[in-house]
Amino acid sequence: MKQIITLLLLIGLCPMWAKAQSIEEIHRAMDAYDYEMPIARISPMAGDSLLTPLRAKALRAMNRYPEALKEWNSLLQADSTNTNVLIELAECYKLVGRTQEATPCYGKAVALHPENTYFRQQHIRSLLATESYEKARNACHAWLDRDSLSATAFKLMGMAYEGMMSDNPDALTNAFMSYATAYGIDSLDAQTVAHIASIFNNNEQFQDAVDVTEKYRLTDTLNIDVNRQNAKAYCLLKEYPTAIKRYEVLKKMGDRSFTTLYYLGVSHYGDNWMYGAYDNLLLAHKKSPMDVNVLYYLGKSAARTSWKKEGVGYIKEAIEISTPTDSLMSRLYDGLVECYRYVNAPYEKIEAMKKLYSYNKKYTLFYHIAYTYDRQKDYANAVHYYEKYMAQVPKDKQLALDDEGKPKPNVETLYQIAKRRVEKIKAEDFFRNGVHDDYFEPKMLNALKAKKDSLNRIK
Repeated sequence: MKQIITLLLLIGLCPMWAKAQSIEEIHRAMDAYDYEMPIARISPMAGDSLLTPLRAKALRAMNRYPEALKEWNSLLQADSTNTNVLIELAECYKLVGRTQEATPCYGKAVALHPENTYFRQQHIRSLLATESYEKARNACHAWLDRDSLSATAFKLMGMAYEGMMSDNPDALTNAFMSYATAYGIDSLDAQTVAHIASIFNNNEQFQDAVDVTEKYRLTDTLNIDVNRQNAKAYCLLKEYPTAIKRYEVLKKMGDRSFTTLYYLGVSHYGDNWMYGAYDNLLLAHKKSPMDVNVLYYLGKSAARTSWKKEGVGYIKEAIEISTPTDSLMSRLYDGLVECYRYVNAPYEKIEAMKKLYSYNKKYTLFYHIAYTYDRQKDYANAVHYYEKYMAQVPKDKQLALDDEGKPKPNVETLYQIAKRRVEKIKAEDFFRNGVHDDYFEPKMLNALKAKKDSLNRIK
């Protein structure tokens, strides 16, 4: 009888022993990254609390996300309070870009374990990712109610306020205060430093951005986000050699972002290395073909390299796609004038200057138009625009005067140069053609009308 009982016990224990051995083998396979084995050995949605999670993890590791989601959802239906399942399901949703569905999973995990900072952090980040900024801010406040010294909570609240800036006029101030509080608790958090520096840069407080990032760099020189803001601040301070040095390090670290390429190009441009500017701005242009600022600097740098004609094309493209505000168009046409100067296209340059005048009423443009006509020996047009220029020069600007209001010796103004040049052109015309000055103006006007390739005139 005793032998029979022992045999029965062994028979009953065999399946349990076999199952334990199988689970052990599956764990060994998982540790060895042999994910195909557990997928093959474990049946789909087996309902086993030990095996199904292993199959789900293996499916996720093999990028078989739809199947993994089915497994995690089946486990959640069996136990809706299992935080491990909730987090795994949320992470899987994030991997497939379904952050909206991940958010409630994180939220439920927080409700079940409010002391867990990882759950809170992931919940808030998912709210930020879905642009639920007010909910993210409220979640940060709930976190701070439990832990008033959480630097992470203050940092995430800063991000929430930044997301609210379009609707809340006080959001930027609140964002900065949140980041500043986080910085006071933990000054070595790279993300906090980068956000503070970004606000400084956007507010044109470039030296402040340099100061906060350089302090961080005393302990860590490799953080990409901090270095981006540091380099940008140096660029905007026009400390171009330092900016170039920082951006070149970023490129060596693998940073090929639009921002890095653009500001590195601008830094090279500011440092008068046009080939370096052209190379980096061309890469930035490929990433953002419709960016007007890129086209502007790319055009101006190209015009001073071997690709001069390209420069004209880039500026024209910028003009075509721009919203025609006076300040922007003035800047673009000024750039186009420069490009035409480098490609030696005088009449195209004149046309660009006339267009520039329609956006920027600087009367000195008439002098430059006149001078360009003069260089082309188009004297009728030269006189016309010299005189348009002189007519607009204020009396107190016609002569170079000292502090006592007396003419400075040996100092000529553009007005005096223009006046002298007009007198010389008219005198030469008289000696060539025997025509008195009184007849020069009608002659000039007739020439203007007869000129077939005349450009648009500024009346």
